[in-house]
Amino acid sequence: MDLVIIGCGSAGVSAAKEALKYTKNVLCVDRSPEWIGGVCLNKGCVPTKHLREGAYLLDKIAFSGSYGFFPLSPSLNLKSAIEGAKTKVIKPTREGIYKFLRSKGVKFLFSQEVEFLNPNTLRVGEKTVTSKYFLVATGSSPSSVGGISADGEFIFDTDTFWEIEKTPKKVVIVGGGVSGVEFAYILSRYGAEEIHLIEIGKTLLPTVENLSSDIVRRLERALKGLKIKVHIQTAVEDIDKNTRRVKLTSGELLEDIDAVILTVGRKPNTYSLGLERIGVSLTQKGHIEVNEKYQTSVENIYAVGDVIETPALAHVASHEAKLAVRNIFENSSKRLDYTSVPSVVYSVYEIGSFGFGEKQLKTQGVEYKTSTVTFRAVAKAISEGEEGLIKVFHTPEGQILGANILSKKHTDSILHLLLLAKKGGLSVNELREIVWAHPTIEEVLELL
Repeated sequence: MDLVIIGCGSAGVSAAKEALKYTKNVLCVDRSPEWIGGVCLNKGCVPTKHLREGAYLLDKIAFSGSYGFFPLSPSLNLKSAIEGAKTKVIKPTREGIYKFLRSKGVKFLFSQEVEFLNPNTLRVGEKTVTSKYFLVATGSSPSSVGGISADGEFIFDTDTFWEIEKTPKKVVIVGGGVSGVEFAYILSRYGAEEIHLIEIGKTLLPTVENLSSDIVRRLERALKGLKIKVHIQTAVEDIDKNTRRVKLTSGELLEDIDAVILTVGRKPNTYSLGLERIGVSLTQKGHIEVNEKYQTSVENIYAVGDVIETPALAHVASHEAKLAVRNIFENSSKRLDYTSVPSVVYSVYEIGSFGFGEKQLKTQGVEYKTSTVTFRAVAKAISEGEEGLIKVFHTPEGQILGANILSKKHTDSILHLLLLAKKGGLSVNELREIVWAHPTIEEVLELL
């Protein structure tokens, strides 16, 4: 082969499409056909957003009286929603990816056992494959905490959650990061009666470093408004599956718990591949060390996505994969501009960000200004029940350095408009001079 891609997730699929521009001799390797599309499609961002859409619709119905619409006792069913995600979204998307790549000549091999025999040879189950180049894009798996891992019965993680049979009435969510705040909101709307969100750090969303503290506080207030009990600077001391008790380091004992959900981050899938045996360098945490070309310490092996120490986002992995493939076949040194990478958290609010935040700019001693506007400054937002704000951080001359956006439903569109403005060199002043259509949500940018 010219290129063997290990992992058919977001990065692997992107790499395969890009590689077809240079060669037809491409092979994708993964655990099984059910993992095509990776964690994001099958266990992560796609199904959680499907459930979040249901949660949002339920909240939207509460506002529907202003339209003269009065539905009778709407409710959500978790099992039906999960099944809907699997059959209506995940399966057709996965099958579409597979059929498309196969139609273009990409080959596939599936096995639970994949390891390097030498830098040019890979064992895939009972078969061996040789290739000029390899791209490792095997993604990540849920981390455990304090020796506690998911059992799929009482303790779940972000991968095993999708086999849950019904909404647990009393839930403990361990980890107040992105997945934690998303699952807390989802379960609150799908019928959970008591939710405890446990975060060991000083604030929710501790890994989203470019978010302003007022944005995070507003999310915390909204979660508490849904009767979610947020425990900050607290950890789990013990989980007793037999008595269904969870003891916290604060001394509080949570009883009659129906489910514990671990959302404490992810670890790279690198240890079973035989990488160190063939000379590929790993960090202490198991990430693959790469240079500016995404090339490992073995010159014909490259790595992208969650297996390297860059933002663990599907869209980051996809773009890294495209650049790595170009570097392989063009002998170039293309690298992603990580300061322009957007991210969105989908909880009570959609919280989006890119670039540098207030804390980072202050730490770096950068002179900046903040332009802030609320969505309720425009009539269409009020009509839709929208709320939230936009904060744009920029130089005194108006060049955009970063942004934070908090809204119910329009974060993604505003986020990408601001990102395009940054990429195109438009200043905040120039954004204000654009003739925005009225009435729209986007015209809020005229008021920055």
